[in-house]
Amino acid sequence: MDPRKRKVTVALALVGVILVYLIATAASNTTMYYLTVEEAVARRDSLQGRFIRIQGHVPGETIRWDAREFLLSFNVSDGRQQVPAIYRGVRPDNLLDGTNVVLEGTFNANGVFEVDRLLVQCVSKYEAADRPNGSQPTYEEIDGVLYETYESGWRGVR
Repeated sequence: MDPRKRKVTVALALVGVILVYLIATAASNTTMYYLTVEEAVARRDSLQGRFIRIQGHVPGETIRWDAREFLLSFNVSDGRQQVPAIYRGVRPDNLLDGTNVVLEGTFNANGVFEVDRLLVQCVSKYEAADRPNGSQPTYEEIDGVLYETYESGWRGVR
C-alpha cells in the first residue's frame, strides 16, 4: 500500500475511534436511570459520594422547611423504607404530602442524601382556592387550555 494512503487510512481510523468514544461517553452521562428507595438503601454504603438519582414519594409529615437558611429536609419513601434528604434552595410550591419526586445528588457520610437537583411531579388535578367574596370562578379557554381568571385590583390604571 502507498505510504500516503496508509497515513490517510490510519488517520481516518483514529478519527473514527475518537468519535465512537465521544458518543459513548456522552450517552452514558445523559442516560442515568434512577434507583428505587429500596435499591438506594440496600446499596447506600457503596454509593456514598457517587452521583445518583432516587425516585420515590415524600411523606408530608417529614417535610421541614427553614426559610432563613433556605434548607428543606424531608424523607423520600417507597412505602416501606425511607431515605432522609436535604435540599438547599427555594422550596417548590408543589412539594406536598405524597408528591412523587426524583432526587439527583449524593449520599454523605451520615447516610443523608444531599440533593443537587429536585424534580417534583406536577399535580394532575388543580383545585382552585376559595374566593374571599364567595363568587364563582370564571374560566377562559385559550388554545384549547382552560384557565381560571382573576380580576386585577388595578382597574383603569396602566
